[in-house]
Amino acid sequence: MSTAFTTPSGHHAPAQTAIAETAPAPSSAPGTALQETTTGPAGGPRGTARRYTGRIRGIDVARGLAILGMIWAHVRPAPDDWGTIAHFLSEIPSGRSSALFALLAGVSLAILTGRNVHYTGEQMRHAQLRIAGRAVALLVFAAFLNVFSSMIAIILGFYAAWFLFAIPLVDWSAKKLAIAAGVVALVGPQIIIVFNYFLNSHELYGAGGLNAFLIDALSMGSYPGLAYMAYVLAGMAIGRMDLTCALVRTRLFVVGASLAVTGYGTAAFATRTFAYPHELGIEILDEFSPAPPQLSDFFMADPHLNTTTEVLGNLGVALAVIAVCLWLSPLAKHVLYPVAAVGSMSLTAYVGHAFGLHFKPEWFFTDSFVPFLVVAGLVIVFSTVWALLPFRRGPLEWVMYRFSQWFALPDAVRPAAPLVTSAAVTSPAAPIDPADGTGGRAS
Repeated sequence: MSTAFTTPSGHHAPAQTAIAETAPAPSSAPGTALQETTTGPAGGPRGTARRYTGRIRGIDVARGLAILGMIWAHVRPAPDDWGTIAHFLSEIPSGRSSALFALLAGVSLAILTGRNVHYTGEQMRHAQLRIAGRAVALLVFAAFLNVFSSMIAIILGFYAAWFLFAIPLVDWSAKKLAIAAGVVALVGPQIIIVFNYFLNSHELYGAGGLNAFLIDALSMGSYPGLAYMAYVLAGMAIGRMDLTCALVRTRLFVVGASLAVTGYGTAAFATRTFAYPHELGIEILDEFSPAPPQLSDFFMADPHLNTTTEVLGNLGVALAVIAVCLWLSPLAKHVLYPVAAVGSMSLTAYVGHAFGLHFKPEWFFTDSFVPFLVVAGLVIVFSTVWALLPFRRGPLEWVMYRFSQWFALPDAVRPAAPLVTSAAVTSPAAPIDPADGTGGRAS
């Protein structure tokens, strides 16, 4: 199933405690400020850069949309009008909501490790330990949900694996991360197809243990890392940029639109050009089990096939959605407040809806909009009410935050807090330290 379940949460009203005293630049978004930071090797700084601080409301909105998209993918009405415009529109969140959530997981990792100016030395080591602690907590949540939610492919365990895979890369620059994302998007899906065919044709299946976990996490699972790490790495690259800059948002949208057209356009052309004739396909299926991959299998872009074309298309859509949400950040104070509230406590929303659906299994096979409206409505109402209360994080986000802090205690050297101003924020869930810039999150 989806979601990233990334990584948010808190309260909208109190003064934000991670705002630098520096006045924001003209291009800065409301609710953010800039903090002068030195960067360079441990031996000394090589220059001065400005790290923006404050809550990024648009990221909350994007994460909220990802959660609602995953809920739709789980309990949407069963399509009986294949090939129509209505069917096409109903399929939009499928696969793309989980890709968006994975991308936002990468953004969260970048924020946790210094935003556009990554931490160094002990600050970075502490942040890496906190990320590892979050991964452990996510595995516990995933194990709990897998006991109850057999109808949903729980994403949290994969989310934990992505976090662990990303820890050695959190000090990379935006350029290196973007290149790595491109390499994974181009190479990873090919490895998945060939490797999975090899395992299936030789009837090699895992039966628990670390080997089975790694094979699932990288290749055979619902959200394989050899494809989904492209989203995570791209998200980390985005988080290393100054998201308060209007030019950055414009570039994200343009690049996203280009990738979407390239990915889905290539798939539309290639699957019609390289597909087997029907008669030959039947003959191959009769002779081989499982059938060897055909050329078109490498280009199909249907949801959750994890091909290069699907990854590029989904990545493009996710980039464009994030860019639009960043532009709409001011609306998170009122019109989009409920969606931002859901995004600010996405772990709670994900676990809550997945656990609740265990008691209504018939909602997975319905032709009614009622299940989606009920589940999404309950998630929105709970998140909005909680965000209006004097809490900085959602319930499960608080648990994850406390556990990750405890996990990092043996080597804890908390990042130096920037100067505090009296600037108030009106977004849901204000962060309480510089390393938690998006509040609690489903990470």
